[in-house]
Amino acid sequence: MKNTIFPLAIMLCSILLLGCDSQHRNYKKKLDVALEQVSEPVFNRYEDALFNLDTADFQNGLMKIQQDYLPFLEGDLNNPDAVQYLKDFAIDSLNRSLYRITKSQYPDLQAIKGIIIGVNQHFHYYYPEIDLPETVFTCVSGVNPEMDPVMIINGSLVVSLDWYLNQHEVYDWMGMPRYLSERTSTARLAKDYAQTLYATYIEKPHKQGNLLEEMIYHGKMDFFVEAMTPTLSDPVLLGYTPEQLDWAESNEGDVWADIIGSQQLYTTEFDAYRIFLSDGPFTNEYSHSAPPRLGEFLGLHIIRSYMDLNDTHLQELMQDSDLQGIFLNSGYKPKK
Repeated sequence: MKNTIFPLAIMLCSILLLGCDSQHRNYKKKLDVALEQVSEPVFNRYEDALFNLDTADFQNGLMKIQQDYLPFLEGDLNNPDAVQYLKDFAIDSLNRSLYRITKSQYPDLQAIKGIIIGVNQHFHYYYPEIDLPETVFTCVSGVNPEMDPVMIINGSLVVSLDWYLNQHEVYDWMGMPRYLSERTSTARLAKDYAQTLYATYIEKPHKQGNLLEEMIYHGKMDFFVEAMTPTLSDPVLLGYTPEQLDWAESNEGDVWADIIGSQQLYTTEFDAYRIFLSDGPFTNEYSHSAPPRLGEFLGLHIIRSYMDLNDTHLQELMQDSDLQGIFLNSGYKPKK
């Protein structure tokens, strides 16, 4: 009898483990949706138009292209200060270098088009009633930290290509912190575009809550991004290096236990927000190997667990403002 029970117990545990592993992937099945063809936006390269203007006749050149590039040139081009500002930008040696590198990296826009159309297809599946921009403008922004790399301006999509060069030496030369330059691959555009769609069309007014609610709030946004581009890797989705993701996954249970044990789950203290939600190269309170925004990482896992266990569509999840209720119905159990 003893010899019979032991193998049976092993087999039962194996089934349970496989069942849990399979269940953990249920949310991925929900994101495998049937996509339809969508109309291809019209793409315009403002960087080509701007950096190839004759600087000796710059004002007239701007006026000739103004109507084609209104998201950038809707101001008064009879204003000498406005014209001089644009000319200074166009002749700046750093900006011209960025233009040359960008043009070399993206001689055509096929990769960019594929990403944008792919996100559009997924967005159309979930929100067919919302019309997305029909015109896309690319540009070189000078990697301006005050300007989002992807924006919707007056109904048009604007993409700053110089944010997606994936060349650390270029960004190091500009003084960009390495943890940010790690996030400049072409694939990152998919996340940034999806986040722009979320902020423009989906996000509802949000009042800052306790740490748990903020974790789930950020997790919901990440899950939306994942739904818009399901093949995006977790390091790109979370803005982590592969090594940082490994640390987060290996220490998920310890971080969660630390939050629970120190009674911070429902805190509204600034220090907790700083430790678990602020960006940076690492989370100093744990290790230089620990990634930033561990609260966001946990929030995404809570949302994934919730979508595993509940018959909830993406649109319903995005509309659900009961963040505490989402947690209670998530069945979230961190990896030990």
